[in-house]
Amino acid sequence: MYNGIKILDRLNLELKEGEIITIAGKSGSGKTTLLLCILGFVRQDGGKIVLHGQPIQELPIEERQLGYVPQDYGLFPHLTVEENITFGLKVRERPLTVQKQAVQELLSMVRISPRFAQRQVTDLSGGEKQRVALARALAIKPDLFLLDEPLSAIDPETKETVTKELRALIKKTKIPAIIITHDLQDAKSLGDQRYALKKGKLRKVL
Repeated sequence: MYNGIKILDRLNLELKEGEIITIAGKSGSGKTTLLLCILGFVRQDGGKIVLHGQPIQELPIEERQLGYVPQDYGLFPHLTVEENITFGLKVRERPLTVQKQAVQELLSMVRISPRFAQRQVTDLSGGEKQRVALARALAIKPDLFLLDEPLSAIDPETKETVTKELRALIKKTKIPAIIITHDLQDAKSLGDQRYALKKGKLRKVL
């Protein structure tokens, strides 16, 4: 609730293993606030957030085991592709051998050549940046993916291809995902179940 106004109102959302749920809504509808509540950056006034049967709303952010890809991908421009992918593992003090192995496996999974590992992310295309961001999110082996407007920065010429690749990649991981977007067509193309968020309330759409 902000300034006495309910941003999200009694939402009830459930995901199955490997399921992709898309939530479409206009700017200011509460889409990003929903993700921030799940992530732990915003504390909700009531209700529970449950993952694998366990409430997580009281857990600190770093213990929630969530893979988050923000709208701008959130990559560190001063780091290489490899350094971006291993960032979460370094924070968790994983051994260097684990980090190196993860980079090889994840680059293969997101279909990026190993020779890109030492490139600066500023030299990548929009689609390549998105795949690196997904690889970084995958590195910590998340229980849930959260993606904020993943197609908004993609060129119209490549959007259809990137959309298919993104959906296929998420499906391949079998990790459930919540994707928010302002574009109804993107919601239809990416989601198994699709919802609209308006005035803080969710409704299922075909």
